Amino acid sequence: MEKEILDQVRTERQRLTKKRDTLLAAFSRAAGTGKSKRLSELFIKICQTNDFLRSLDQIDSKQTGAVSGRRRYAVSSLFLHESFTKLTADRDEEFFFITGNVIDDVFVLDQWAEFAHQKRSMVGVTADTRSTHKLLIKLEQFGHRLLAHFHSHPGNGPDSTNPSGIDENFQRRLESAGHIAVMAIFSRDGFIRFVRLDQNIEIEIYGQGV
Repeated sequence: MEKEILDQVRTERQRLTKKRDTLLAAFSRAAGTGKSKRLSELFIKICQTNDFLRSLDQIDSKQTGAVSGRRRYAVSSLFLHESFTKLTADRDEEFFFITGNVIDDVFVLDQWAEFAHQKRSMVGVTADTRSTHKLLIKLEQFGHRLLAHFHSHPGNGPDSTNPSGIDENFQRRLESAGHIAVMAIFSRDGFIRFVRLDQNIEIEIYGQGV
């Protein structure tokens, strides 16, 4: 029975690998047209296919037979301090993605993944669509995942870190597509709020000073 299951897993992996190749080719073609909606749809499908492949790898290696329910994240206080410095370097809002390692089912937030912005102001920031898609496909090519997105808010105190409607809509789209990314909002005086709308989150901070 175990051999039959593993054979099915390997057959399914081959099918998904071919599907991913087809999606990547379609993404490359769509990138030349500048159609952001089509690019977003294809990127979500690529991410979902990669997640399925990772699950099959876990089964094949007998590490686990199911995806654990709790989403666990780890980040160092030094990385948070450096992120705060970058996010509040001037008076305008700042925004960037975060990637990192995945160790024993813990998502380690330890690397900035920055992209160009179309517009920045004191009350908002708009990403450049082509730049974000280029960055996300680069993460996929290197086998990295979008683990988090950090941005700053105007104002001081914990209340200033509450997500706006735009923040919640962006996070909702990610979670609806099955993404594991967590949102972190930084105030001007150093408060940080981590958010997942499904409340499926456990944060561990290493070090002191936060």
